[in-house]
Amino acid sequence: MNKLRVGIVGLGPIAQNAHLPALEKARDVHLQAIADTDAALRDQVFWRYRPETVHKHSDQLFADPNVELVILAVSDRFHVPLARDAVRAGKHVLVEKPLGITSKNARHYVQW
Repeated sequence: MNKLRVGIVGLGPIAQNAHLPALEKARDVHLQAIADTDAALRDQVFWRYRPETVHKHSDQLFADPNVELVILAVSDRFHVPLARDAVRAGKHVLVEKPLGITSKNARHYVQW
């Protein structure tokens, strides 16, 4: 069986305490790629979880043809624009809650 290849954008506390450990325990997923602008976080997560690729920016991860699903574990204000970019890149997306910082912001998400 092929494993779902996952990329994570944002490697802060929610990624390290929830998403990465959950991916490690899951049987049918593979951590394909990570992205964060913080070099120290990228290094720390790389050495702990050994993803296939490491990126500084989300757009690099979205362009990776080996990533099928993206987990957005970033600050709330970035959820809508990054989710939009990931969907436009053809990725499935899991967004950390809340989707938007206002209802207007979240409605914008479904109008593209």
